[in-house]
Amino acid sequence: MTQQFAIFCNPESRRAEFFCTALGRQIRQKPIFIPWQWVLEGGSWFEKVAFPPDFLRIESPGRNWSVETLLLARGALVQDEEAEKGWNRIDQQCVAALRNEPGRVLPMRQGFLGWREVLRDLERWRQGSGIPSRWMSPPGDIERMYDKAACGEMLGRAGIKVPPSLGIPRSCYETLEAMRAERIPRAFLKPCHGSSGSGVVAIEINRAGIQAFSTIEIVEDSSKLRMYNSRRINRYQGAAEVRRVLDAVCKERCLLQAWIPKAGISGRPFDLRVVVIGGRARHVMVRLGRGPITNSQLLGGRGEPAEVRRRMGENAWGEMLQQAERVMAECFPESLYAGLDVLVEPNFRTTWILEVNAFGDLLPRLLLEGKDTYQWELEAALAQKNHQVSATGA
Repeated sequence: MTQQFAIFCNPESRRAEFFCTALGRQIRQKPIFIPWQWVLEGGSWFEKVAFPPDFLRIESPGRNWSVETLLLARGALVQDEEAEKGWNRIDQQCVAALRNEPGRVLPMRQGFLGWREVLRDLERWRQGSGIPSRWMSPPGDIERMYDKAACGEMLGRAGIKVPPSLGIPRSCYETLEAMRAERIPRAFLKPCHGSSGSGVVAIEINRAGIQAFSTIEIVEDSSKLRMYNSRRINRYQGAAEVRRVLDAVCKERCLLQAWIPKAGISGRPFDLRVVVIGGRARHVMVRLGRGPITNSQLLGGRGEPAEVRRRMGENAWGEMLQQAERVMAECFPESLYAGLDVLVEPNFRTTWILEVNAFGDLLPRLLLEGKDTYQWELEAALAQKNHQVSATGA
C-alpha cells in the first residue's frame, strides 16, 4: 500500500502526534515524516518522498529550539525588502550564541524571513520535482497567513469585515500619532509575524492619561534590552512606562488596529476560534480572557459554544460561520483548513474576522460528532481525492 500522506513537522510535537493518531484511526497508516531540522540543515530529506504520497502536509515549526534558531540563522541571510524600517535583527554569530530562555521574544521579522524562504523552497521543490502530490495547505497561503498586515489587506479587499488598520508604526510616537489622527482612543498593536498572543499590546488613551496591557515583560541591563512573553497580562501606566513597551514591541514590525469591544459571558470577555475544513466551518472554541487579550495560551479557559450560540441567535450564529467559510473560499481556496479568530461585539450580533491561522487547528479535547479537527481534515482530504478520481474516470 502506498503512503498517502507526508508531513513536514517537528516529529516530537503534539501536532504530529495528533495527526498520526487520526491517520491511524482513519486508514491505518503512518505518514512519511520529514523533520524541519532535516530541511533546514540541507540534508537529502527529499529522498523520503521519492515515491510521492497523495498529500503533503505542513505543520508548525514552533516549539523546537533547534528549529527556531535555524530559522533565525536562515533569516539573517535574507535581504529584508523593508530593511530601511529598522526592524529588529541579529547576525548569525549572535544567533549561534543564543541560549534557550523560555518566553524570550527573539526577532520575529527575522524568523519570518527564514520561514518564508523555507516555504518558497518547498514550493520550488514540488514544482521542480514534478510530483503530483497536493498540499493540504499551500506554502504561499501559509506565508500570507503568517503576515497579519498582508492577510488583513487581502481580507479587506475581498469585503471581509476586519478591524480598521492604522498602519505599521515604528515607534511609540508613530503609534500615538496614528491613533490621534484617526481619533481612536483604544487600539491593539500586534506583531505581524507573532503567534500565541506574543507581543500583543492593548493601548488606551483617556483624560486620565495613557495605559497599556500586554503579556510582555522587559528586562534591561547595561548591554541590551530583552523582551519576555509571559502568561499573565501586565498593566503599564503613564507615558514613560507605555513608551518603553511600545518602542520595544514596534521594532518587531507590528500592525496597529482599532480596539473593538468584545462580548462577554460569565463576566469574562471572549473571542472565537473557528476551524474551517473543506469549505465548512466545523469546530468552534470559545476563548475566555482575563483582560483585553484573549488567547488560549493565556490560560483563560474555554466557554461553552452552545451558550454563545444561544446569546447570538441562530441567524447571527449562522452568518458568523458563513463569514468564516467565505474567507477560505475567496481568499484561500487552495487551503483545506485554517483556524480563524472571530470577534463578537457586545450586542452578540456584529462579528469581525481578526486573524487567519495556518496552524489554528490544534484544539485538544474539542470534538464535533465524535471527531477532532485532524480526523475531519483527513476525511475532507480523502473525499477530495476520491472525487478527483471519480471525475477523471480512473
